[in-house]
Amino acid sequence: MTERVPVLIAGGGVAGLTAALLLQQQGVATVLVEKHASTSPQPKARRFNQRSNEVFRALGLDDAVAEASAPLASFNGMLTGTTLADAQWPEVTEAMRAGFAKHATMSDHSPAPSVLCPQDVLEPVLRNAAEARGVSVRFATELVSFTQDETGVTAELRPAGREPYRLEAEYLIAADGSRSPIREALGIPRSGYGRLADNLDIAFRADLTELVRDKRFNLCTIENPAASGAFASINGTDRWLFSTSDFPGSATLDDRGWRELLRTVVGVPDLDVEVLGRMPWESGMHVADRFAEGRVFLAGDAAHAMPPMAAAGANTAIADAHNLAWKLAAVLRGTASAALLDTYHLERYPIAYATAEFSSLVSGHLGTMVKSVTSGEGPRFDPSAAMFGVQYDEGAFVPDGRGPAPVDHYGPAGRPGTRVPHAWLDGAGAPGVSTVDLAGPGFVLLTGPDDRRWAEDAEALGLRLVRIGDPLWLAEVELGDDGALLLRPDAVVAWHSSSGLGLRDALARVLGPVEVNV
Repeated sequence: MTERVPVLIAGGGVAGLTAALLLQQQGVATVLVEKHASTSPQPKARRFNQRSNEVFRALGLDDAVAEASAPLASFNGMLTGTTLADAQWPEVTEAMRAGFAKHATMSDHSPAPSVLCPQDVLEPVLRNAAEARGVSVRFATELVSFTQDETGVTAELRPAGREPYRLEAEYLIAADGSRSPIREALGIPRSGYGRLADNLDIAFRADLTELVRDKRFNLCTIENPAASGAFASINGTDRWLFSTSDFPGSATLDDRGWRELLRTVVGVPDLDVEVLGRMPWESGMHVADRFAEGRVFLAGDAAHAMPPMAAAGANTAIADAHNLAWKLAAVLRGTASAALLDTYHLERYPIAYATAEFSSLVSGHLGTMVKSVTSGEGPRFDPSAAMFGVQYDEGAFVPDGRGPAPVDHYGPAGRPGTRVPHAWLDGAGAPGVSTVDLAGPGFVLLTGPDDRRWAEDAEALGLRLVRIGDPLWLAEVELGDDGALLLRPDAVVAWHSSSGLGLRDALARVLGPVEVNV
């Protein structure tokens, strides 16, 4: 008998594992397959921003992520030098001071931190949580082919060393990487700047504890005749990464040759060093022209490959999963029409394209990205607006006529299509609860202290209602005492009571013409 599940996920990286956890939280049975036998052995992405950690917080994984990221908690800033031994902090320019000042305010806008947590450390945390919570996680299992029709997707899966078998799913999430065989099979083209640079990452083990004791860095740019590039901290003691351009002759170096080169660029001739792995990779911008085709949805690098600017690709992947999971769950429950799934591409494609384009302006090689920051010559932007104030142009929300959110400063003001502004709530039933925490797993109605006009409709529609009495937050989101916001499960505002459309009609417009029981 052919196995059938609501959702099949192909890919066991950050995108796939996050999607699996979010779907499980929504009560959707999911099978995740990954052709490799384990999670990534490479550090890859390391900087997981506050929006990503809000997702982990919503999943109850904030403590686990904090523990995993603890070794690098004090590793901040960027060095530059001819070797790691002689590298120094750059001179602080006025542009850098202005940037520091802007970044210092970002903690005011989120209940979650930004953390350094290498991908090879984070992914096991996500995998362990998925398995513990009942997700069917099948590593060493490759999706070799699939077909789809109006009723679902049929996939052929091949476990390592075993006979292939078929699995039927109502929907398929392709989180299978930048070379996505699923995207290729669908014939979805990609756009963008294309290839920008060839890179080579060398993961190595060497005890550099004393060398970096007084200069605990995130990244360190190296300009050296032997090889130029950047060091990245992996655990702050004995695991490091050196990222360089794929220079002529690099392919012929054996481990002994790499050990000698690493001793040179570290600046310690007798360094005891072990090469753990070499990973050539292309830095480039490749964004799929469609994030969905029928019952198949692209997420993460399968949808948008981009240069490694502050792990933009991985953070965008987590946002993809956050956007898609609740929509799939609502359609599978029958509380939303299938048209809701069309809003995944409408909302995520413009954001992913803009993020990839921005990353491409400053980052081909890792060292190039570091220099753009330390020189103060990178593109100017407001980090809080870019992180917390982004607004979807169209999608699963009801515009209220106020126009777009500002991009030169943080000020979303509770506009539909933006993430709800953060404020700590003293009276929400538990200490340390943020307005962002109130989102999910269903829709939530946030009201001012006078909720009499909303209580009956909220009960009839199955909406959880939360009264907010904080006058500063109410002013920030432009709500009177008797106003209300409708909050999606991904913490995005779906409706503002100033829109002129009633709550019942607004929810119907967001979810589509179905029997509403959120």
